[in-house]
Amino acid sequence: MSLLALLTNTGFESIAGSALFTHSQIPVFLSGAILMSMICALCVVKQATLRLSYIINACIALALLSTHYPYIELLLALAIATHSWLVSKQNNWTMLSISFVAALTFLILYAANWLLGLPIDWLVLATLVLASSGYFMDEDPPNDTQSEIAVNEHALTLSPLASFPNRMQLQNYFYNWRDNAPHMGALVIIRLEGFAEVNQHIGRDFGDLLLAQSANRIKQLLMLEEVVSLGDSEKLAHLGGLNFAFICSLDTQNHLHEQLIDRILGATLKPFNVANCTIEVKARASYVKCGKGDARFENLISYAYLALDSQPNRQIVAYQQHMMVEQLEQQARLKELAGIDFSSELELYFQPVVRNEDEKIEFLELLLRWQHPKQGILSANRFIDDIRIAGLAYPLAEFVIERAAELVMALRMEGIKMPLSINVFGPEMLNEEFISFIDQVFTEHQLLPGDLIIECPLEVFLNLDAQGKAMVARLSSQGVKMCVDGLGDSPVWLAKLPNLAVEYVKVAPSLTTDFSQQGHIRSLISGMVEMHNQQNSKVICEGVETQEQLNFTKSLNAFAAQGYYFSHPLSSVGMISWLKQWQIEHS
Repeated sequence: MSLLALLTNTGFESIAGSALFTHSQIPVFLSGAILMSMICALCVVKQATLRLSYIINACIALALLSTHYPYIELLLALAIATHSWLVSKQNNWTMLSISFVAALTFLILYAANWLLGLPIDWLVLATLVLASSGYFMDEDPPNDTQSEIAVNEHALTLSPLASFPNRMQLQNYFYNWRDNAPHMGALVIIRLEGFAEVNQHIGRDFGDLLLAQSANRIKQLLMLEEVVSLGDSEKLAHLGGLNFAFICSLDTQNHLHEQLIDRILGATLKPFNVANCTIEVKARASYVKCGKGDARFENLISYAYLALDSQPNRQIVAYQQHMMVEQLEQQARLKELAGIDFSSELELYFQPVVRNEDEKIEFLELLLRWQHPKQGILSANRFIDDIRIAGLAYPLAEFVIERAAELVMALRMEGIKMPLSINVFGPEMLNEEFISFIDQVFTEHQLLPGDLIIECPLEVFLNLDAQGKAMVARLSSQGVKMCVDGLGDSPVWLAKLPNLAVEYVKVAPSLTTDFSQQGHIRSLISGMVEMHNQQNSKVICEGVETQEQLNFTKSLNAFAAQGYYFSHPLSSVGMISWLKQWQIEHS
């Protein structure tokens, strides 16, 4: 049989006649096939738009088979084209390919109908091909936007902090409040602390719940008309992490923000026991005032954060303009420290520690100075924090110790035996590498026990763990004497230093003022010095500038004194000649 016959009515009739059904039964067969295929496709397809498209295509195809209305085949063409367009947005190449095959089938059969007289019923074969595409409907992953929305919705569902306004909402309400009428106000940031232990021992989920409960306590204290509303009954915004913020108007009360901060710090944060663990939740606060000008929200937030970060030891910090200046100076110093040459830019100065009994020098304290190219000579307290931020603390400690060992050898060659003390500012020094380096220096420079003294801030000793205490004991066994620096806030602090071989204790300059006329204060300081003496620690009073202060320290039975009364810090370049002159004058 020729191909032409196959495409004519006679051909189709012969094919139908040779089949199990007659030509009159073809519409019935095609109708059943369409219904079955569409039902199967609808069972697979999940998207509503595609389901509707399949149903429309099936209805038009069935109408074509049953009624033969004029131009109904054009509706079928439009339905197939619409379906192909919907499929093109699904990112499913199998469905897309089959849909285009269905469209191509429709075009071929429609052309055959016009040119060769093919029965119009056969156009619905395109609908059958189209229905088969539904069997390849994969569950496509959502796009990035949908994924982000889903993740955000999931996070909002799980996070106990989801009910708090966020930073963007706080910003919008701030501008609305400021633009409605001129106001004087204050932006306050509350930072909660102490949650690291909660997250470590109990879990982050409980930590988030505890954080939300603490924030709710704070929110209850802000239910005042002067506190700017952030929608509904919300007054407190969550900035992220452990930081919260609120805005209060100062139009009627100039110090309302300070009163609110005191209430929050005093009433909401109390220790509690959870899972056999005592949790101390603490809080710090900073604030920045916003006037009636055009203050930008982002600037105010950055100022409040800067105040918190620049004064980590203060519980309440008010932003001051000099903080920004200091931050800019620190950033400039950090850039300069990135390329610093210790040997050419850093220098060691010295200041004597003089015994009260015989006015002889007990040791010389080495003080670090930076020959800054623009700001002149900077003392260590101006840049030591920058050194640690820049990651140069350990290399600097090595430089200072090496230089101190060289000075000890130089003094010994001149027949002068004089111990030198160096300052170690952080607990990161008390590690195995540091101990090994000290041992190496003692060996290479043939130092004797007692030639070097290490001074550490009191906070370093207070926070020592078992490993840190072992490191201090090893330093003592190597012949390094230890000195506690900055004692003075409380006499009971030394009780927290058990089993440490501390040779010297330095009393802060604030306690060396002449309190001889104030009996109760003098008795307190005298008792503190006596307590240290009983623990075989030699007490050194710092900051002595006058004869009266020196007499006061002697009356306290302090071991030695240090300060401008004896000498200002001098360059170590002239150390040997200065010591010889001192010995001559005090021989």
